[in-house]
Amino acid sequence: MTWKSSVRAILAALAILMLAFSLRGAVPSAKSQESHVPIRIGWQLPTATQGQLVEVLKRTNLLDRLGLDPTFVPFSHGEPEVAAALAGDLDVMFSTSQSVNNLMAKGGKWKILGRLNFISAAIMVPPDSPIKDLKDLRGKTIACTFGSIGHREVTLKEQSVGLIPGKDVNNVDMDILEIQKLVATGGREKWGNIDAVAVWQPDIALLQIDRTARAISSHRAVYLVSVSDKYIANCRPATIRFLESVLVSWDFFNRNRTRVNQWYIDDSQFGFTLAALDAAAREDSNYHAKSISDLDLSVSDEVRRILEMGAKWSHDQGYTQALMPIGTALEPGLLKEASKQLAGHKFGDVRVVLPSTREVALQEASGEFLGEQPIWSVFVSQVLLTFVSIEAGLWLGIRRASKPEHESEASVSAVSGAVLALLAFVLALTFGAAASRFDLRRDALIGDVNAIQTTYMRAGLVPDPYRTITRSLLRDYVEVRMNMGDVYGDPEQLRLLRARTSAITDMVWKQAEALAATDTNDINALFSEGISDMVEYQNKRVAFGANFRIPVFVWGILILSSCISMFIMGFQFGLSGRRSLPAQLSLVITFALVVQLIYDFDSPGQGFIHLNQQPMIDLHQSLSK
Repeated sequence: MTWKSSVRAILAALAILMLAFSLRGAVPSAKSQESHVPIRIGWQLPTATQGQLVEVLKRTNLLDRLGLDPTFVPFSHGEPEVAAALAGDLDVMFSTSQSVNNLMAKGGKWKILGRLNFISAAIMVPPDSPIKDLKDLRGKTIACTFGSIGHREVTLKEQSVGLIPGKDVNNVDMDILEIQKLVATGGREKWGNIDAVAVWQPDIALLQIDRTARAISSHRAVYLVSVSDKYIANCRPATIRFLESVLVSWDFFNRNRTRVNQWYIDDSQFGFTLAALDAAAREDSNYHAKSISDLDLSVSDEVRRILEMGAKWSHDQGYTQALMPIGTALEPGLLKEASKQLAGHKFGDVRVVLPSTREVALQEASGEFLGEQPIWSVFVSQVLLTFVSIEAGLWLGIRRASKPEHESEASVSAVSGAVLALLAFVLALTFGAAASRFDLRRDALIGDVNAIQTTYMRAGLVPDPYRTITRSLLRDYVEVRMNMGDVYGDPEQLRLLRARTSAITDMVWKQAEALAATDTNDINALFSEGISDMVEYQNKRVAFGANFRIPVFVWGILILSSCISMFIMGFQFGLSGRRSLPAQLSLVITFALVVQLIYDFDSPGQGFIHLNQQPMIDLHQSLSK
């Protein structure tokens, strides 16, 4: 074999090896992916312990592992949630039995699958109010959310002491969010023209602990898990898996109460405390469960009595034209199947995929790497390739030097210089492309933060419930995007993040549409413009972080050029007979470090160079005040 044939064979082998290496680093491994079933979950913002269980479902990989793609739709109370369910905008409802009564009596085709948690409702007055018991309510004004368990509590208790609602007592309709503001503004003194309010947990515990109000009556209510008949018929296995997730979420909450309660505090921004949330959760027997097998979500006789009482109340109040058939509304079989499936296998540890602001901030401060990918393999592989190329050139150079007629050192040196210059050009071009995309990701992050903050501030100019719901959704939005830079290299996690982000922006836009339907003005137009800016930066961050990368062909050219350059350099060493191992190793390591730097810049979320997410963390902290 002539030296020319040897060179061609070596170069061909190196090209194949480098191309395979480049493809390995640039193309994600094929991963079997089970199709995820969408599920729209309605829940009520100011209500525990439902709120904590929703936090577990939102912030962990629980639903994703079960093959469900969730959208969480928040409401201030039951009536708007019932309206959304009747319109076909929900698949699952976390709501009080009263909301379910109203839904089904109005023609909603839904089934009650189990109990979520017990909850209390109460009539409360200022601490120094002269009202001591229910009879003292004659001639007074009570604020309650019509159609809710608070409204039911008020009217039933008034009737129990011989008072006629609307005649002896003035019951006024007020959103629970406005009631919270009323009590907070009035403090311990007086609540304007309101003498008493009807609230539920955790407001009851919070007001009692703070001594801002005292209860003159209370009764036990229940939160239920209800699913539409259509969803059960079309997605029965997914419905059973969802019930599994509810059971596991209760277990996760029991094992991580402080953490989950803090999630709900940060998310709701209603001033709840750990003590109030813990007191509210204690009302349910599942709070004391030691394991999943101890949990009981079945519809007990007590739950049936509450449902029957609520159905009669809705009928008597004129909310429904007919009594809800309790028996036909229950579907206990699915819960039994879910419990059986859950007992048949170990679910394993539930992983948190959306940590709280505090947790992300702590991770940033501790300097931990966001990515756990073995990116050091790029450095090691490049060291080996470079070293082998030099050694191959050295071997051939030594053989050629022993021949009487061989290439002159001057001519090889000229070729080596030209090749190294071209290599430097390719390196500079590739490094510039990677560094510029890093700058684009940074600019997109700042733009994203500004767009969210602007939308949040503009939401303060619109009326409730749009203001509170939108701001809650935006806090969710920030939480989801807090660790966005950590998942660019993980297609599964990125898919989950994009699905949740898109679902939240869709819900925020629906708030803008609903607001525009009631009134069109400049404030609403500015609010809608802010949402559009959020969508724009959402797309930019995904594009710059996950889609726009250095092409495989460019990596192949870079590595092939480096191997040819190192080969020529080794060939020159062999011809001259002046080999320096320390110099050779220094060259190999330095070049590998440069390639490692470029690859790291081009691999967001996988290596050692990370875009600091502190602006997004600071934003969430400011939104939490």
